[in-house]
Amino acid sequence: MPKKEKDQETSLDAEMEDLLPMDKDLEVFGRVMEPLGKGHFRVECVDGAIRMCRVRGKLKGRRSWLKPGDIVLVSIWPFKRDRGDIVVKYDRAQVEWLIEKGYLDRSWAVMEDVL
Repeated sequence: MPKKEKDQETSLDAEMEDLLPMDKDLEVFGRVMEPLGKGHFRVECVDGAIRMCRVRGKLKGRRSWLKPGDIVLVSIWPFKRDRGDIVVKYDRAQVEWLIEKGYLDRSWAVMEDVL
């Protein structure tokens, strides 16, 4: 493997360390289904639940637009389990890394128009 590819791979590994779920009970991967307006989205989570999630303020400021099919990290509200906050939006390279490392199943993560 050329040195440039190896450096890029290790930098992605280091970046992804911070973007993985911290608490298995309160953070799950999800796929955006549809926008609901005012920063809210319907998200299908890996655990099978469909939740109404809002974009956390930190993401709103970065202007990262969410589209149906995007893979996100959802922080579930502990007092209302059918709702949550979208805390991370993963790009294509990050989704491939998650699939390669076994965090996501390819059949669940891949939609026709996403990957």
